[in-house]
Amino acid sequence: MTLLDAVLSLSEAPARDEALQRILRALAQATAADALSVLTAAEDGSVGVAAQIGLSPAALGISFNPAEHPRLRRATLAAGPIRFLDPSEPDPYSGWLLGSAGEIHPIHACMAVPLRVQGRLAGLLTLDACDPHGLRGLRDEDARMFAGLCAGALRLDVGPGPALAAEARRAAGGGALPGGSAAMRRIEREISVLAPLSVPVLVTGETGVGKELVARALHERSPRASRALVIVNCAAIPAQLVESELFGHRKGAFTGATAARAGRFEAAHGGTIFLDEIGELPLAAQAQLLRALQEGEIQPVGEDRARRVEARVVAATNRDLRREVAEGRFRADLFHRLWVYPICVPPLRERREDIPALCERFAAEIAAELGAARVDFDEPALRALTQAGWPGNVRELKNAVERAALRRMMAEGTGAAGRTLVLRREDVDDVDDADEHGALARPGAPRIELPGERPWPAGEPPGAPAEPLVEALERARREAFARAFRAAGGNAAMAGRLLGVSRSFAYKEAVRLGLIPAPEPRRR
Repeated sequence: MTLLDAVLSLSEAPARDEALQRILRALAQATAADALSVLTAAEDGSVGVAAQIGLSPAALGISFNPAEHPRLRRATLAAGPIRFLDPSEPDPYSGWLLGSAGEIHPIHACMAVPLRVQGRLAGLLTLDACDPHGLRGLRDEDARMFAGLCAGALRLDVGPGPALAAEARRAAGGGALPGGSAAMRRIEREISVLAPLSVPVLVTGETGVGKELVARALHERSPRASRALVIVNCAAIPAQLVESELFGHRKGAFTGATAARAGRFEAAHGGTIFLDEIGELPLAAQAQLLRALQEGEIQPVGEDRARRVEARVVAATNRDLRREVAEGRFRADLFHRLWVYPICVPPLRERREDIPALCERFAAEIAAELGAARVDFDEPALRALTQAGWPGNVRELKNAVERAALRRMMAEGTGAAGRTLVLRREDVDDVDDADEHGALARPGAPRIELPGERPWPAGEPPGAPAEPLVEALERARREAFARAFRAAGGNAAMAGRLLGVSRSFAYKEAVRLGLIPAPEPRRR
């Protein structure tokens, strides 16, 4: 069982104690320890055994006063993993080791790691091995990772109740992931465990499912929240500039490098860097990225020396990276370094119970933008949105809600300021429904005939002249701009926001289409 198995077990554990027990089982298989335990800190300063392996069952629940145990006192004050090398110090578990009727031999391997939650001591992780060299193979870095998992498990403990817990999640950025489906609850649990750690995380899922929201939640709930979150769309960087963008360059390193420039990794120092569409990175940049992950070093283009940088890496992809590795487009060693723990965000069609919450979120956002008191849905509209196929996932749903609000505002012919807009079924009549076979069908759209059937919509006579495409597009453009400028009261900036274009473009197009008068020429 590996660190990955421990995290997987933790994300599936129903409660704190079971989660701790699974982590200890994973750690026991990864080390030669004969006894492991997690002690939780009480308000009076004592520490009690909450989970254990290799100790007598009677040890569970026993409390120690660190002031009476030198090793426990030192462990509670330590900043990180501490190994006890002085055999004269008594071991608090002497006599409790399973199968040992007497004292633990003074010369044995013993180690402890403090567990901290939000900067406060939450407990201790301890390891004992009868072999004096039994813990030599456990690196401090790995001990910290397992301790971080234990600390994450302590956060799963039942707190002040569901309402206050939900409020705490919102305060910590939890509102970024609306929805109460089993899949979203799993992702919330995974984020709560992984956020305090520094291990790389790979977020997978189809385009538009909300992978960036997961990355933001990981950052906002981490100790790095006060530092930068740097978002990089790897697919948008030209291949010849990828290394410069990520790792920086020195002056004169290549044509056009007129000044030295820091890369995105340096900008994320101490914080988080989110590499979206990481499957698009060229192989040369993948080698540099692997070095940054393994050694914490980057080498700017044109420089001879590497620079130290410390940034947590969260990556995302909609590609099958296993296939990319098999076909030679993605480095296997980088894949395995990123695959410490993958968070898979399922498509929207597999979690339809989340759609009403998402609709409310997007409706609140568009209401704030339009100045409306509220944007709501009637029952047929919400039912249509819930039953749609959403091949574009959450991103497509958001666009549909915004489009429906603009249609309702234009249909009513008045501004939205201070009003409540109730979206109706006809406002969302262009969403893609899923039929009984899972195929997508657009309500009201002409049926696409199979070969040998009528190749035109029913009721339209064969040979009817079709409008030239250029004319149809120009007419549609004119209608869209006219509606937007009417709804905006002639304000080009507002019309541009409604249309999703810049103010200057909206103004110029409105002038070209004859919707508003052209500006008078300036007099000299």
